[in-house]
Amino acid sequence: MARADGMKKFRILVQYDGTAYHGWQVQPGEATIQGELEAALERIAGAPVPVTGAGRTDAGVHALGQVAVLDLETRMTAGELLRALNSMLPRDIRVVEAAEASPEFHPRYDALSKIYYYQVFTGPVISPFLQRHAHHHRWPLDHRQMDQAAKQFLGRHDFTAFCAADSDVKDKVRQVAVAGLFRRDDLLVFVVEADGFLKQMVRTMAGTLIEVGRGKLGPDDLLRIIASRDRAQAGPTAPARGLFLYRVNYQAN
Repeated sequence: MARADGMKKFRILVQYDGTAYHGWQVQPGEATIQGELEAALERIAGAPVPVTGAGRTDAGVHALGQVAVLDLETRMTAGELLRALNSMLPRDIRVVEAAEASPEFHPRYDALSKIYYYQVFTGPVISPFLQRHAHHHRWPLDHRQMDQAAKQFLGRHDFTAFCAADSDVKDKVRQVAVAGLFRRDDLLVFVVEADGFLKQMVRTMAGTLIEVGRGKLGPDDLLRIIASRDRAQAGPTAPARGLFLYRVNYQAN
């Protein structure tokens, strides 16, 4: 759906292993996901092409379903753009879907919710194929207590206690629709869906649940921590390597 000026808006679905990157957002002197996408697009278009994502993942965080948009003056189809981008991107970043989008579509403002996964491996030895994608906790955790505690996140709460202290976001109220834990042998996966997330919110949730799994906190302590609005009351921020942006949901999904 090219516009009168010849521009097309493309919506892309991006997957990446964030280990080697300083997060999503472009930062001077640092390798970032947005920076790699924009560099590839500049080689294709011969001019700078800004990319807007659905959210900013932190350094070391991965994505299975990051959504982004770009405007490009081109005759290429979405499929041709996908192939061109993947031919120029590093192998740890892939565009897995591409489609033309309406001029009004915005990946962040139009998002209804986002789903994140956090993975914790509790076995004594972690596979080399998993060690970049899960936090290795070498001792067993009580996953039933963790799942019960995770349910306390459900509903609409002020999540100040689970937000990085240096965040400049004033409104820290978020609606959590899904929160729970499932287990695959020694791999524990915390799943959370909300209408928005604060800086380091999921990693702090995960770190607090690990404290529950260790017996340092009980499930009922979660409500007390939420009500305190005090970051010091929550658990440590879990390492970035275990976190995945799984999906961004829109009206059409």
